[in-house]
Amino acid sequence: MSNQKNRIQKKLVTKGAPAPAANIPRLPGVSVIIPMYNSQRYIRTCLMSVLNQTFRELEVICVDDCSTDDTVKIVIEMAQQDRRIRLVRHMKNSGAASEPRNTGMRMSRGKYIAFLDSDDMYTPTALAELIEVGEKFHADVVHTEQVYFPENQVIDVTPQTKFTTFSKEKGGFCKEPMLETDNLAQRVQMFYQGRFFGWVHNKLYRRDFIMERNLRFDNLLTSEDIVFYFKVVCTAPRIVRVPNIIYIYRHNPNSITRKMVSIEASLHALTHLMIEGSKVLDDFMSGFEFFVKNPNYRQLPIDYIIQQHLIWTQRFYDKYSPAQLEGLVRKELGKYCGDFVPFFSYLYSAIHSYRQRLINYDKEVKELRAKVAALPAAK
Repeated sequence: MSNQKNRIQKKLVTKGAPAPAANIPRLPGVSVIIPMYNSQRYIRTCLMSVLNQTFRELEVICVDDCSTDDTVKIVIEMAQQDRRIRLVRHMKNSGAASEPRNTGMRMSRGKYIAFLDSDDMYTPTALAELIEVGEKFHADVVHTEQVYFPENQVIDVTPQTKFTTFSKEKGGFCKEPMLETDNLAQRVQMFYQGRFFGWVHNKLYRRDFIMERNLRFDNLLTSEDIVFYFKVVCTAPRIVRVPNIIYIYRHNPNSITRKMVSIEASLHALTHLMIEGSKVLDDFMSGFEFFVKNPNYRQLPIDYIIQQHLIWTQRFYDKYSPAQLEGLVRKELGKYCGDFVPFFSYLYSAIHSYRQRLINYDKEVKELRAKVAALPAAK
């Protein structure tokens, strides 16, 4: 693993123009879809990481969601040097990544589809590694478990940047490619248990599968990628899990999740997710005989998605007493459904439960540190 990290650090940022894209076929092997909004700080190195892939037969579809900075200017400049870049501009800002991703999928021509956020990067052999597995296993989805994360939350990555690995997957990591079960009950349980974490950008998808199932991103304020990936997990005939780490996740303080700077904004997103996300998932699951006959499985995905949102935004709730929190929750829910007690009880209990779990966790960490500090020093 250390040798792999060293190779990545040496090749991560290539100075100058990308290598010439000679003999690019009419239909590319993979379409890399990059949604963009005010990404001028990141987009050049993001695109370079794609254009310098060892797998050359690709197209990059950059979908701009009405940027007000120099993002488009940079992409146009780079597209003049490499005809594999295609720029699409939305006429109206959609406010999230869902619509740009949907636009990119509609315009894609590759055998495979990959999603890359405009503030992130690929390792040099990322696409070659995933496509090799996809071809070998005839996979509809190639699922990676971990990403690289720059140490000390560095934003501007250089060849000298050091990396650590990061994952939100539960249940351990595979050591070699493995074909996942096609049993829907087992897959839903695995999703709920965190075994299929729903980042969409560190995976590879067969385009025909996406189009045949008419899979699209829903217009949600948050967690739209996890909702999308739940649909993938339920419909993909062949999902292959791999140990490869191919994605570099950069810390961006302006990401949508980190821009939730108040408990009001967080509660608004959470309430929208609980109500609108529930509708989206319920409509989707209504088309499956399995979920109709097994209603106990229907609540699992929305429970899981709300839990993930709470983990990201828990910092807001620590500042309020239970009584204050109750008032804020009731006020936000009232905008949607008045004083509808079941929704209120669910949301409040979920927030309170996660806050208590974090309090207990912090307590255990402090106790463990105290025990370690009390140990006699090694001679």
